[in-house]
Amino acid sequence: MTQLQVHTSYQAAAAAKQRGIVLLLVLIILVVLSGAAIWAAKASISSEQVGNNFRISASATELAELALRYCENGVLSNDAILIRLPFPATANPATSGTLPSAWNTLSNWNATRNQVNVVPAGLLQDALGREPFRAPECMIEEMRLASGDMQGLQAFLITARGFSQDYVEANNGSITSGSDAWVQTMIRF
Repeated sequence: MTQLQVHTSYQAAAAAKQRGIVLLLVLIILVVLSGAAIWAAKASISSEQVGNNFRISASATELAELALRYCENGVLSNDAILIRLPFPATANPATSGTLPSAWNTLSNWNATRNQVNVVPAGLLQDALGREPFRAPECMIEEMRLASGDMQGLQAFLITARGFSQDYVEANNGSITSGSDAWVQTMIRF
């Protein structure tokens, strides 16, 4: 029996050492799996944010294109309700062929609103039946064609803006939250 007792005490000592190693391995694996779970959760949230940003941007672009189409149709049908900015009378005749630039000044879009066409509410309901927080807008500017571009034709530069649902701007016209989308076209006829 002495031989059996020696063998049993050796196994007990070896088992005690193994339990310490197994515990350490289990803790390391647990840390690795926890890190992988945290990374997967962050990746999921990040991809959801990217998808949401894309959806917001697409919605603003869609509204800008709606405003562009509204002003294009108004120019083509010679709708007298739409505001058209004339080519500046003080402009140098040598500047014909250059693009109008009133659209590029934010204060022209916000100050008195006498230079901007706002899309009527009846045209704005989206697929869910709601209206946007801020209606899209467009600006129509007369152009002077370059000397080689058939001076008898009329030409207009149309710029349109669409806004996301969470769009907010400061008094100076800069965006504080949300997004806007801009689209432009030139019409000659």
